[in-house]
This record gives sequence, C-alpha cells and structure tokens, in this order.
Amino acid sequence: MEFLMGIDGGGTKTVAAIADRNGNILAQTRTGSTNPNSSSKQELEKTFRNLFSSLEEQVPASFQRITYLFAGIAGAGNKANQIFLKEMIQRFVPASTSVVVEPDTINALYSGTYGKPGIVQISGTGSITYGINSSLKHDRVGGWGYLLGDEGSGYDIGRQGMMAVLKAYDGRGPATVMSQLMFTYFNADNGQDLIQKIYTSPRPKNEISALSKIVIQSYHKQDPVAEEIIANVIEEITYSVETLYKKLFSEHDIVKVVLCGGVFSEKAISELIKKSLSKNPHTTVVFPEMPPVGGSLIGAYVMQGELPTKEMIKNIKGTIQ
Repeated sequence: MEFLMGIDGGGTKTVAAIADRNGNILAQTRTGSTNPNSSSKQELEKTFRNLFSSLEEQVPASFQRITYLFAGIAGAGNKANQIFLKEMIQRFVPASTSVVVEPDTINALYSGTYGKPGIVQISGTGSITYGINSSLKHDRVGGWGYLLGDEGSGYDIGRQGMMAVLKAYDGRGPATVMSQLMFTYFNADNGQDLIQKIYTSPRPKNEISALSKIVIQSYHKQDPVAEEIIANVIEEITYSVETLYKKLFSEHDIVKVVLCGGVFSEKAISELIKKSLSKNPHTTVVFPEMPPVGGSLIGAYVMQGELPTKEMIKNIKGTIQ
C-alpha cells in the first residue's frame, strides 16, 4: 500500500501527518517553526529531523512507502525558498517520494475546496488573500506584513482600536468605550502609559493584535467607533476577495471563498463578511471543517492528478487531530 504525507509549516508551529490513500490518519506530529525567513538553516534542519523522526517512529513501515509529500510552508512564496526547503525535506524521506513545496496558504485553501480552484482569505494576526484558478494560475492580494499591509487582520483591528483611543485621549476623535477597556488592560493611567506599554513590549505586533478582542467587545456594546472599525475591516476583506476574483476568474465562474484565521472565529465578524461576500452571486463562502494540515494531505493527493474522493475527505475529517 502507498501512503501520503502533508506538512503545514508556520512561523510558530508545524504540523505533519501521514495517511493512507483512503484518508485515514496513521501518524501525526507537531514541532516548531519551519519558516526559512525566520529560522536559520541549522534550526530548520533540527526541526525537520525531529519531525520526520517522530513520524517514522510511529509508523516505520508506512513511512518507507510514502509516495507523495505536499508541504505548504510559510515563507515558501519565492522559488529560492521552495528549492531550499524541497532539498532539505528530500534528505529525510525515501528517495522514491515525490515532494512538492508551496506556500502554506495552499493548505488553508484546500482545507475548504478539497483540491479544487478557489480563493482563501486568511485573517489571523496577519492577513492575505490567495487563490488558484482552473488553469492552476496562482495569485494573491495583500499579505505585505504588518508594517505595510495586513488589512483585515487581528493586528489591523487592534491597531485601529489603539489609534481611536489615542485620538479620543487627545480630543481629536470621539469618545469610545474602548478607552477605559484598554487603560484597564494595560494598567495605564494616560496615553503616554499606553504608548510605553506597546513600544517596550518584546512582541509589539502580537500585543497590538490582542487588542482586537477589546475592539470586538466594544462592538458588541454598540460603540460607534468600534462599529466603524469593524465596518472598515469587512470592507477591506471584501475588496481584497473581489480584486483577486477579477484577477483569476471570469465573471461566470462560481468560486468558493474559504475563510480561515482567528478573526473569523468571532461569529459577528464571520456573519458580516459572509453577508458582504454573498452580494456577489459568483462566490460561495466556506468555513473549513478540517485543519490546514488536512489541506496539505489533499495537496499530496492532488499531486497525482486526481481530486480526493468523498470517502477520503470524510476520513481525514474523522481521524485528524
């Protein structure tokens, strides 16, 4: 029997799984970052060695019969990194294993389209809109990082919230219930204290992203300033999806839009974006029923030139952790 392997590699953690051709998960493991942009060659080598050793220990016979391996890894958006990662992975798998390395956005896409064309909108700490059409053309909108982009992300929401609070403190903007919530969150008494907390934080990006919860909390309190921020976010995400649709698809294509990331775990936002995207009769909103590593396994199946069967999809959903 032949076996498939999928890797979902991120900047914080990496998840990998081995499955049989029917989608039954036989082994699964987690390890650290495999993003070549944030890890040294030595760190990556150690991480991959631990990852493959763990899987081989769980299913030694199956490991030796892996025929297709799909690795969707953060930082693999350029050819140089793809080649580097592929060469490293090939050192740890059987010589007969076919290996493909793509950006980790493909994992998220396939977790909702099951190998078919579509668009994925990822809105977590950062954000990106990514898609593949029927001609296998890839394209993207956004994803330029928190300094120059990441519209519609948790960071974007938190940053807009903090800016609104500072404007209210100055008297340049309307009062907002977010002010007291943020002062309490940071145990601060004034705007200068807030700024010090942010600028002295070892991870300011994550600190600001966490403030998205306060913005959403204020939105539920019907705070007009928070409502405007959420409206801006919905508009940005919708525009990004619509822009990518025009770049990749014809006006008659019916396309699945997969929504992934922590921002969409908030029901109010997921419902608002679903309503906004539903105005386009050619897009269908999908919330994944399997984690991204399941999408990477589907990527391994697609490497054979086939789409996964309903049975395989059902088995992945039922056996993956």
